[in-house]
Amino acid sequence: MTAERWMRFYPSDWLGDPALRTCSYAARGLWMDMLCLMDAAKPRGHLKLSRQKVDAQTLATLTNGTPRRVEKLLAELQKAGVFSVNSRGTIYSRKMVREEKWSKKGKKMSAARWSKRAETKEEFGTSNARSMTPESRVHNKQESCRSRLGAARAKRHHQPDHDPPISVTIQ
Repeated sequence: MTAERWMRFYPSDWLGDPALRTCSYAARGLWMDMLCLMDAAKPRGHLKLSRQKVDAQTLATLTNGTPRRVEKLLAELQKAGVFSVNSRGTIYSRKMVREEKWSKKGKKMSAARWSKRAETKEEFGTSNARSMTPESRVHNKQESCRSRLGAARAKRHHQPDHDPPISVTIQ
């Protein structure tokens, strides 16, 4: 896990989840530790450590609890429907798995979009800045600045089409 890794957390989701709100403080604390472990796991969202599912004994060790207490809290969380268990018996967070799926889809769509954009630039020769002479680069930059300045001036001196607001003076 890198130091740059972060986990998306929405307090409104945490506080607004009715299933989680029915659980004890201890169970919610265990769930938060489990979420942190699942965030770092592969695949993301599954309670795994080195690609092995985590049992109550291991989870107790990882969270500084006793196996008996962890089993009781897991049963409380499962009864409330806070997590799901797949066919192999691995606990997973439905939301984390869903977010990971969306993230992968977004990365794929983004890569496709940018690769198309690069192809289009190559087609029209706009991406090859090396073929431009230094003079043309300066000229293009000056034209760009002029057009932005012109737009800003026009915006500043634009008269509204509606009546100006009425000002009231209070004495």
